[in-house]
Amino acid sequence: MDKVTILSTTDVHGFLTAAANEENGLCSLHAIAENYHEPILIDNGDFLVGSPETTFFNTTMTISPLVELANKIGFDVMVPGNHDFDYGIDFLKRQAEAFNGKYLCANVLDLSDELIFDPYTIIERGELKIGVIGVITGAMPQITDYEQIKDLKFTDVIDTLNHWVPQVREQVDVLIVSYHGGIERDMSTGQPTQYDTGEDQTYRIIHEIAGIDGVICGHQHRINAGVLNSTAFVQPGYRGNFIGELTFSIDGNHMSDKKAQLIDTKKYKVVNEQLYDQVSFEKWLETPLDLSHFDQYLARKVPGTYYAVELNAPTIAAFLTNFKPPYTLSTYHVSKSELVELLLSRTVQGIRLKNGQPLPDQSDYRITSNKAIFPSYRLETNYIYNVFDEYIASVSIKE
Repeated sequence: MDKVTILSTTDVHGFLTAAANEENGLCSLHAIAENYHEPILIDNGDFLVGSPETTFFNTTMTISPLVELANKIGFDVMVPGNHDFDYGIDFLKRQAEAFNGKYLCANVLDLSDELIFDPYTIIERGELKIGVIGVITGAMPQITDYEQIKDLKFTDVIDTLNHWVPQVREQVDVLIVSYHGGIERDMSTGQPTQYDTGEDQTYRIIHEIAGIDGVICGHQHRINAGVLNSTAFVQPGYRGNFIGELTFSIDGNHMSDKKAQLIDTKKYKVVNEQLYDQVSFEKWLETPLDLSHFDQYLARKVPGTYYAVELNAPTIAAFLTNFKPPYTLSTYHVSKSELVELLLSRTVQGIRLKNGQPLPDQSDYRITSNKAIFPSYRLETNYIYNVFDEYIASVSIKE
C-alpha cells in the first residue's frame, strides 16, 4: 500500500507567527513536515500581502523575502490569493519566477486569453503521481481594485475545473484542487451559510465535479476539515494558526482511505526567521505617507456614503494605528437628528451644519468611519478590508 500526505497553509498574509508568539504559525511547517515521508507542501494563497512587514517588503524590495522563506521551507506548490494581486500582475509574476516550486492558477488569463500561470502540475512520490490544479475565486472583479487587474481575465471556477479535472485525472493517482475561495454552505447539512455571490464555491466544487480526491480552500480565515462526497477537504485558518493535512492511501489502483485534519501550530515551538533588517523596517515605519489620495481610495472602496475617518499624523506607523482588525471600516445608517449630534463634535466629509441643520438636507445618511461613532444598532455594514496595505500599495504604484 502506498500513502501520500499533502500539508497546506492558506491566508498567511506575511505573518511569521499566528498570534504574538503564542502559536508558531508558518515557520512550524518545516518541523511538522519532518513527521511525514516526503509530504507535498502547498500554500493556498494570500501569502505575500497583508501585514506591515509585507508592505515594507513589497514597496522597497524587488523580491519579497517571503519567497525566499517559501523556498527554504520547501513548498512544492503555491497558488495566488486575491490580495496577492494588490500590487499588480507584474509584481506577482516577479515573485512567482523567484519561487523554486510550481506557481499555479488555471483561471487567470491575459486579455489575449493566454494563461498567466501553469494550470496544474504533476508531482511524483515513489510510484504515485499526484496532480494539483490551482484556482482562485472567480469573484476577483468584485473584490479587487480595477487598476490591479485591468489587464486580466478571471474565468468561472466551475467551468475551469470542468475543463481541467478530466485531463489531469487520467494522468494521476491522486488529484488535488487548491482553491483560494471559501465555503458557502454547511458541509454537513448543505444549508447555505451566506448569500451566494460566487465568491466562495467549495461545496459546489465537491458536489458538482467528479474525480477530485482532495480540496484545499481558504479565503475566509476559517477552519474546516472533513470528507464529503468522497472528497477530503481542509480550510486551514489564517496566519498559519493551523496546517491542513490531507492523507491518501492507495492499494494497487484503488483509493483505500482518505483523511483530512488540521494541525494546531500552537503545539510547536516558535521558530524565529530573520527575513529583514529591523532597523530599516523601523525607519520605513516613520516615513511620511502621502494621504492626498485617501479620499479617492475611500470613494472607490466604499462608494455612496459620507466619510468620517480619523487619521493620525501622516507617517506609515501612525497610519497603521488607524485601522484595527478584523474590521477596518464600518458604515452606519442614521437619522438627521443623530447626524446633527455627531456634527457638533466632529467633521463628516461632504456635510456641513448651517443654522443647526445638515447640508445636504436628507432624511437619513450613511456614514463610513474607522471608529465606533454611532451605537451598534445603527451599524449597517462592517468591512474587513486591508486598508493599510492596499492604500500604501496604491500610493506606491502611483509614484
